Amino acid sequence: MKLPRSRRITRRADFQRVRTSGATYRGRFLILGYLADETLTEPFQLGLITTKRLGGAVVRNRVRRRLRGILHRTGHRIARPYWLVLIARGAAAEASSEQLEKEWIWLMHRTSLAAPETRQE
Repeated sequence: MKLPRSRRITRRADFQRVRTSGATYRGRFLILGYLADETLTEPFQLGLITTKRLGGAVVRNRVRRRLRGILHRTGHRIARPYWLVLIARGAAAEASSEQLEKEWIWLMHRTSLAAPETRQE
């Protein structure tokens, strides 16, 4: 499940802009850097960082696949256009998909990325 190129952060300057101008929140498995940008045409642009601290290429790719899957399932809940940089911490290699998704949802609510849910009654 590949993110379309229009939804990926690929340039170093964009990663740096999120880091210097945006805000950062840390979790047990993930670090989320984000920056609101109303000029984006997509709901979000995502950059994933998985360092060699996680393990070999197989482990890093597995973590990236899990994170892309989580964003695919929950990305529609992001309220307005954001630049997002997700950094996988060392514990993410050992975490299950459910644990990573739970932390992502917690980070979305903690940072107010998620739109308030409307209740159907």
